[in-house]
Amino acid sequence: MKRCLLFCAVFVLLVAGVVSGATPQENAARVTVTGFSVDPAVLMPGDAATVTVTVKNTADESVALRSARMFTEKNIVILDNPYQTFGSIGPGNEVSFTFTVQASTGDGIFYPPFVIDFRDAGSLRSPVTVKVESTEPRISIMERPDSFSGGKKATIKVKVSNPRSGEINGVTVVPRGDGIESTPTSVFIGALAPDGMAEVSFEITPSRETDLLLNVDYRNGNNQRSTSARLPITFSEDKKQAEIVVSGIEVTREGGVYRVSGDVTNAGLEVAKAVVITVGAPAVPVEPNRVYPVASLDPDDLSSFDVTFTAEDTDSVPLVIEYKDEDGNAYRSTVQISIGSSGTVAPEEGESFPVWAIALILLAVVAVGGVIVYSWKKAKQNSE
Repeated sequence: MKRCLLFCAVFVLLVAGVVSGATPQENAARVTVTGFSVDPAVLMPGDAATVTVTVKNTADESVALRSARMFTEKNIVILDNPYQTFGSIGPGNEVSFTFTVQASTGDGIFYPPFVIDFRDAGSLRSPVTVKVESTEPRISIMERPDSFSGGKKATIKVKVSNPRSGEINGVTVVPRGDGIESTPTSVFIGALAPDGMAEVSFEITPSRETDLLLNVDYRNGNNQRSTSARLPITFSEDKKQAEIVVSGIEVTREGGVYRVSGDVTNAGLEVAKAVVITVGAPAVPVEPNRVYPVASLDPDDLSSFDVTFTAEDTDSVPLVIEYKDEDGNAYRSTVQISIGSSGTVAPEEGESFPVWAIALILLAVVAVGGVIVYSWKKAKQNSE
């Protein structure tokens, strides 16, 4: 019985030896590269990336390795080789090897080799594909005002697009510039896929002529990058803003108080809000109409006004028109009006009737009387 058991055991060992009798070279041949990844997927010149290579042992035995290395190829520089020594890969197991690489200069597709040296059988060589593109995100100004004015709010609409073949992350748009106030101060877009785009808007208020810089900060993998576009801010007349035109001016004087009345029209293309009319120095506004509020004037709208004031030793005074646009920016214009020769001036109460007017009336009475007397005499002669 014991001899039978011993025989069976020897037989099993012999069978096992036959089954597992593959040579080290044959086992090494069953170690394969199953895949690799590059993060970021597409580098820019100067970017660092991590390359991860996955290796699987499909043999039935462990395979011993001396090292696993990656080698510099043209513009792809290997920054580290942490697997100068390595143990074994068990049967059916997968192992990942991670390296740090850096792109130097130049665009293109490069193939740095990944090499495994086996302890008992040669080596395995497999190229890794690394793409390099110098293309940056693009910034387009989609909307901007026809003109800028100091202290006036203006809307800027910006489009950020990603023409790269790889994703970019953490995209943020930040407007900057001396004398520039922006609402909001920045806008976070996040990730932009290849050929992706996003639009953002800013309310820009410049206090002086300057350059507006639209900075786009982003990450390509763990590489922080930035690009920008420049928009010159120069002040000029706003072709669309409200324009108040004064017409039909009439000036009268009653008891030492002048009254000026007329019409105001909005000849611009934008609404004029909170329109207020008064007079400026040397005139002094007085009741009942020190200030005349017109409220709001749409384009081509017309409204009448009536302002009272006093003035001494002057033939003209400034009519002052103040209004605001839809953003609350204040505007002021003046129109010089004559209070001497222009307009209708009524006599003040208590003044004597002009002498020349009395003489003219007397002359008319004498003339009419003469005509009557002449007509009477003529009629008498005819009757005789």
